[in-house]
Amino acid sequence: MLKRGCLAGALIFCAATTVEGQSAVRSAELAFIRAQELASDGNTAAGRAIIDSVIRTTAPASPVYPEALFWRATLATSAAAAESDYRHIVVDYPLAPHAEDALLRLAQLELARGDRDDALAHLQRIPRDYPRGKSLARANYWTARVLFEKNDVAGACAANAKALTQTVAGEVELRNQIEYQGQRCSSYAAAQRAAIVAGTASSTPSGVASSTPSSTALGNPPAASASSTPAVVATVPVDRPSPPRVTPPVSANDTRPSRIEPRTPVPSALEVTPTASTQRAYSVQVAAYTRKTDAEKLAATLEKRGYQARVDGTVAPFRVRIGRYATAAEAEASLRKIKSNRMDGFVLRVP
Repeated sequence: MLKRGCLAGALIFCAATTVEGQSAVRSAELAFIRAQELASDGNTAAGRAIIDSVIRTTAPASPVYPEALFWRATLATSAAAAESDYRHIVVDYPLAPHAEDALLRLAQLELARGDRDDALAHLQRIPRDYPRGKSLARANYWTARVLFEKNDVAGACAANAKALTQTVAGEVELRNQIEYQGQRCSSYAAAQRAAIVAGTASSTPSGVASSTPSSTALGNPPAASASSTPAVVATVPVDRPSPPRVTPPVSANDTRPSRIEPRTPVPSALEVTPTASTQRAYSVQVAAYTRKTDAEKLAATLEKRGYQARVDGTVAPFRVRIGRYATAAEAEASLRKIKSNRMDGFVLRVP
């Protein structure tokens, strides 16, 4: 009887805990809805106050916590504050429901300040980390926008076409945006076809009736025809080798300076100025903070654990990054080792 009583008590406790957890999640969801309604009515400050109260009363291990971070970032008054919360979600809560949305919004923030490479790195993570996610079409649409800005028209058109195939029935506005952006691809494809046709026509000479060269083909004028209407004969120019240039000998008594043909200088490998792409490297970013002291504290902890950690940035968010790698493959290999130590991060290009 005692064992049965204990078992029954445990079941009742578990059921009560489950109900309590579900009640807390439901209360948080209602709070998020109310905050969005206030923001839509123009009272963003009151909406943020509701989200802040949820964050203060929620444990970081709760599934409600990253949800609250996302809505706080959505209602943030500055791009820096929003970016901090989005990065917090991406790094610490990669399995949260809004993690891929956070990546997409980080890409939009990077693009807004002109950092196309970092924007592209965030966008490319979405299909890689969330291959069955709900943001694939939107991610490819924004990928196409970034590639258009980078003048990679072929890559942009491929991403835009993929985005069109990934839209679902309810995404009417997104589909319209993708189709409108795809108009640039129609003109690009027409220009490519015209270039191919022009190249084919220029490489195939026309007007030669037989393999025996005629006097017209050799550049001689055609004989007069008996008809009063002159015949139209297509001529094919023949490349003739230029006669060799003979330099007259210079006598011993000739004091005139000898004429030297100018030469186009060929720069050596040491004279080539490195481009912006050769000056960039890859790193693994593991965190971002609004306070530099927090970022420095984490970097110091990582250095004690053997990582080459540093803090990048002079204004918030202060990014904690590990290593500098010559190629993306080396950085990805380092990221796999970092993840094996129960940390998370992402690869990006850095100066």
